[in-house]
Amino acid sequence: NLSSHRGVDRPFKLGKEPKMHVFARPNGATTVPRELQLCCRHELHVEIPDDDGVSAVCSSDQIMAGDALETILRDNCVPDGVRVEVPARQILEIHETHGASRIAVFLVVYCGERHPVTRAAADAWRENAEREVEKYVKLRENRRGRTVSHPFPYPALHPEIKYHTTAKPSDDR
Repeated sequence: NLSSHRGVDRPFKLGKEPKMHVFARPNGATTVPRELQLCCRHELHVEIPDDDGVSAVCSSDQIMAGDALETILRDNCVPDGVRVEVPARQILEIHETHGASRIAVFLVVYCGERHPVTRAAADAWRENAEREVEKYVKLRENRRGRTVSHPFPYPALHPEIKYHTTAKPSDDR
């Protein structure tokens, strides 16, 4: 008689080889395999420097490579045990009332390798990321402060990226 449900004890069978599973927080001692990691994502909209492609800090080529952005986020915005990826980037031409501008849109993903990823924690990392990246390049103001996604399994990320980045316009209008 090893169980109790709503104050009523009900027996259950243990089987021939009973196993006891103990769940505990690993405190960074265990690395979670990629296929089991939970992730949160958000977009970061960066204004590309003027026509000659050079700002006081970096060029548009350095911005688009995304590696510098990934390094800034990893070193300054997330705790140890959280992997930062920038798996997709895109350039947009924005025509607003004050003129045209070019925007680089980065998909930023926070993955829990040795640290749990929650939406609240990832949203705090997003705030830190916006503050830190603003030190180097200008961000698009009307895209700041948007919350991150709900946590999702890492294997679901790449089919979604492929779907959104390779879609062709349909001919049925």
